[in-house]
Amino acid sequence: MVFTIEPGIYLPGKFGVRIEDTVVMGQDGAIPLQRFSKELVEL
Repeated sequence: MVFTIEPGIYLPGKFGVRIEDTVVMGQDGAIPLQRFSKELVEL
């Protein structure tokens, strides 16, 4: 089974952000398909 986890934070009138992860659920547990860091990067 493949599914996504998409938590988000939205501040009205300011900004919003959502972190999206795609996960494969197998017999041995969940395997995330993304390998990106979730560290905050300010531009």
